[in-house]
Order: sequence, then structure tokens, then C-alpha cells
Amino acid sequence: MPPSAPRLRVRLYLWLDRWLQRWVRLLGIVHEGLWLGCLDPEDLTAVTIRNFQHSRMYNDPEHNQSGLFAWEREAIDRFFRPGSRILVAACGGGRELIALYGLGFRADGFDCTPGLVESSRRLLQELGMPADVILCPPNDVPQEFAPEFASHDSLIVGWTAYMHIPGSARRIAFLRKLHASVPTGAPILVSFWVREVASADEHRTFRIARRIRSLRGRRAEPLEPGDHMTNRGYHHCFTKEEIEAELKAGGFRMCHYSQADHPYAMGVAE
Repeated sequence: MPPSAPRLRVRLYLWLDRWLQRWVRLLGIVHEGLWLGCLDPEDLTAVTIRNFQHSRMYNDPEHNQSGLFAWEREAIDRFFRPGSRILVAACGGGRELIALYGLGFRADGFDCTPGLVESSRRLLQELGMPADVILCPPNDVPQEFAPEFASHDSLIVGWTAYMHIPGSARRIAFLRKLHASVPTGAPILVSFWVREVASADEHRTFRIARRIRSLRGRRAEPLEPGDHMTNRGYHHCFTKEEIEAELKAGGFRMCHYSQADHPYAMGVAE
């Protein structure tokens, strides 16, 4: 075999691989842009719930007994009164509830994913931990935690759950409902993903999605920079200014913001 033959095969492979990666990236851009533009907020939420419903991690007792992340523990130690009663929104399989109980807090929670609510109830019962876990509609707060029934004095929105709510207006409405369930001065912990400078591919995806929304007319809710749709569902990536503005509109003053370990913000009910 001539010495040049292997080199020719290598060059051919590298050339085809580059083209394959380009087409895969292009298809990914078109796919995300198409469905982000076509799906309504209710559809985006349904896909997200389905992902969490079938998630191995969030249904795994080992994960749910793994305790708080370091940044969560730091925020709770700094901003939450010891022994206070905490309401955990989007409590998932119960990880935060179990960890908080172990630290001497009383915690209750709610979630919109039926399977996770059942998992958390079952695990909490096995561990002998008293906590109310309630199934509720997406982006809502159960009536059981309305002001006339509840006695919580602190709030946690479960790990990155806030960014799965489609649309700023919907997220602010959710914060207002949480605000109504706690007294003035109550702390709230919200975690999320951030966006810095969008990549060229993200710009292309957003342009496709926004164009499709415009073709659908008035019945299509406008998109926001930072919106994404993957096989894991919808999520929105925030800037510091966005999360501060939404907290304020929801009735909370942002008192702390961090990207040191995992992005999160602390607010205080006004």
C-alpha cells in the first residue's frame, strides 16, 4: 500500500467529519428554533414536566438524601433564621425538604410533577419526617399555603426551577403568589442559569423562533432573549439585571447575588 494512502484516508475522514458536525449544528439550530417558535407556553411547560417526571436523578432516593449544595448551605446559614419554617416551591423529590429538616428547620413544599410529589411523600414518610408536600398546577401556589392558612416565614424556589417558567409576566405572577404567603422581611432563595454574551448559534436560533412566532400572529406570546428549548424542556437564562427586576416586580428586594459557585439571588419580601 502506498505511504500516501493512509494520509488520504485521514484527510477524507477529517473533511467528512467537519461537514457532519456543521450539519448536526445546523439541524440543532433549526430544530430548537422551530419548536421554540411553534410551542405555546403550556406546551413548553408540558415538555418540561414530562422530563422531570421521568428523571432518574430527581426520583432517586440517594440524590434526594444527598443534602444541600455548598452554595445553598451558605445562603441558608447567612439569610435564614435558625429553626424557621420554610416553604419550598418546586420541591421535586424532596432533597431540600430532607436536608432542611436535618438542619432543624420545618419545611413544607409543593410541586407540579405528580411522580416527584409521590416520590417525596414516600421518602419523607420512610424517614419519619413531618412535611406537607402538595401537588399543584404549574406556575401556581397551592391554596393550602395562602396567607389565611400558612405560617411560613421563608421561601426557597427549588434548584433552578424558576428558570423553567415561560415568560417574565408568568414568573413575576408566581413570585407575587409566593410573596402573599409570607410576612414582610421574609427571605427568598432563587437559583437559575445565567447568560453572558450569546453565541452566533444562539442568535440564529432566536431569530428563527421569533420569526415563526411572528408568522403565528397575535395569538403567539413573544419570546425573550435567553429563552431556550431542548429535549429537557424550556428554560430561560438570566442576566443579573433581569433577575433583580423580576424579584422587584414580584415584591422582593434583591439583597444578594452570586455566581461564585452556582448562580443564585437572595431577595427580601417588602
